[in-house]
Amino acid sequence: MGRGGVPRARYQPDRLRGEAGRVREAPPRVGTDQQRAQFLAAVSHEMRTPLTSIISFSELLRSEATGLSPDGLRFLGIIERNADRLLRLIDDLLMLDRLEAGGLPLELTQVSLPDLAAEAVKTAAPTAAKSGVTLHLDAGDGPPASADPRRLTQVLDNLIGNAVKFSHRDGLVRVRLRYLRGAWRMDVSDTGIGIPSDEAARLFGAFVRGTNALTAGLPGTGLGLAIVKSLVEMHGGHVKVESVLDQGSTFSVFLPAQAPPAAS
Repeated sequence: MGRGGVPRARYQPDRLRGEAGRVREAPPRVGTDQQRAQFLAAVSHEMRTPLTSIISFSELLRSEATGLSPDGLRFLGIIERNADRLLRLIDDLLMLDRLEAGGLPLELTQVSLPDLAAEAVKTAAPTAAKSGVTLHLDAGDGPPASADPRRLTQVLDNLIGNAVKFSHRDGLVRVRLRYLRGAWRMDVSDTGIGIPSDEAARLFGAFVRGTNALTAGLPGTGLGLAIVKSLVEMHGGHVKVESVLDQGSTFSVFLPAQAPPAAS
């Protein structure tokens, strides 16, 4: 307990470590790029300092929630959601900066994409259930891919998370994997709000969001799909989107796969 009976917030650096903690790994850049990197690092540090207090005190209040009124609990939830949203924004900004700088090396290994997709679906299941959205996985057989499992998990988490977020209650999100002619195709489809036809091609740019998502007031930074595109291309693949307004969207990731060794 602090002075005056006010509990001290617990400092939790692990939760607050994101891309900011690794920004120094990026190679040095000159001119405007170097200034931007320095600016992002400085802003990230300055934003994370108050976030430390906000998140730590929020968790402390949550642990003593029996003394809060229903309105107090609701207000606490708003604080927690917005603090987490700001933390994700900082991480996305720094991730994109490192990708553009070529400072994010891949740690390649042999990866089972169906297993990776199954874990991503399992992770997204609680959020989907809370939103009234059904998640369905249909993964076919195929050889392992030479990939960075951590980065492909980010791709899947982002696409599945978007599909759930933009779906209507009682909607359906399908994750489908197929291996054909030396490549994997991963489709993430939803039955949500869709994308205006003249905007779909621009969605993979940084800070770009669909006008209908903005009108609906759905949260987002406009950085997730830019990160997805960069990570997929680093693996030698590509990504595309097909969408019908008010009916849903399908984001497709195409990745080369390493054929299994020949039988002796």
